[in-house]
Amino acid sequence: MFGGIRDVRFSGDDDASFKLWRPDVFLFNSVSESFDSTYSSRFIVSSNGDVQQNPPGIFRFICQIDVTYYPFDRQTCFLKLGSWTYNGQYINLDFLLREIIGLHGSPINVEPERSSASQASYFVNESIDLQVYLQNGEWDLEGTPGKRVVQKFGTDEYHELYFYIHIRRRTLAYGINLIIPSLVISMMTILGFTLPPDACEKITLETTVLLSVIFFLQMVSNTSPPQSQSVPILAAFFSCCLMLVACSCVFTVLTLSLHHRKPETHEMSPLMRKIFIDWLPYILCMCKPDHPKTPKPKVLGKSIAPIHRLSTIPMLNLPRVSQTAFPDKSVFVYHEMPAIIKNTSRICSELLIIEKDIEKMVNKIEEDSKEEMLRSEWRFAAMAVDRLCLYVFSAFITVITCGLIVPHIIANL
Repeated sequence: MFGGIRDVRFSGDDDASFKLWRPDVFLFNSVSESFDSTYSSRFIVSSNGDVQQNPPGIFRFICQIDVTYYPFDRQTCFLKLGSWTYNGQYINLDFLLREIIGLHGSPINVEPERSSASQASYFVNESIDLQVYLQNGEWDLEGTPGKRVVQKFGTDEYHELYFYIHIRRRTLAYGINLIIPSLVISMMTILGFTLPPDACEKITLETTVLLSVIFFLQMVSNTSPPQSQSVPILAAFFSCCLMLVACSCVFTVLTLSLHHRKPETHEMSPLMRKIFIDWLPYILCMCKPDHPKTPKPKVLGKSIAPIHRLSTIPMLNLPRVSQTAFPDKSVFVYHEMPAIIKNTSRICSELLIIEKDIEKMVNKIEEDSKEEMLRSEWRFAAMAVDRLCLYVFSAFITVITCGLIVPHIIANL
């Protein structure tokens, strides 16, 4: 101390009248335009001869990003500091081995872990003092280990310091904005197969879900770091959902096509009937619809009971003849026989007409019954395809969702 003065400040600018030697220690992996992104602050010269400079700066440096588990990813970045021109004989770079403030505000004694190969190179668990560290809204800081490395270039040794930064991405915002909506959209894909096959809203729902998946896929593409080395697992999830929804649209169109087929235009082959009517419903535990046989009306002349009393047929409107009006039976028979024969011929002709009408009605009923049975087979085949798609797509979405969540759970174990 001289005259009560412990230390003095000197300008670190190049145009200062009084200049101090400043070592050329740079950030080797810097991507800043000026390369040295620190601000030239003043030197603090103590009375004991120590010279200290704490230059502030905004560092931009290279960091290898692995977005495979995005947004459940962890990243490790490092800062490589060293002298550009001075070797170890002139500049000895070393960590300040003292007590520092680590994570959660706890004090940590920095002790080097030296290897048997080189005593000059060593590793420290914590290399950055976090006393004034501010929490980040997107990343959690997990650790700041460091390493001192002595590199040999020819006969000279150069000292380098590595400051590693282990960070983990916070997933709350991504879970609310991306993951939960993606799961809901996936459930909507399954919900489309629970609608009746004749519902026109099926294809509308699947198309809407397809557009939603494309929109969220674009969001993931815009928020994740662009690179070709790895694909984010969330982007892979949305890509799989996109393929599933596209396939669901195709199967929905197929289901609607099967449901609205008519026997006049499409005939179900025996193999198709065996697969979609017999085997597939049995595997999917579906009950086949019963087709009750329409009772066949009895045709006149074959099964209709004989007519015993003409007077009981009201539709013929035959007059009733009273026996008291003709006491003499012979006279009745003699005078009424031609009229009865004439009426009988007319009755037979009318019965033949009725028989033809009944046959037409029977044929129409049989044709309608057969057509309705064939229509019901096509509708049942559409229901079977719909049920199969429901089970298959549910299994695929469950597997894809587990593939999205399980790696994050394993990584946190």
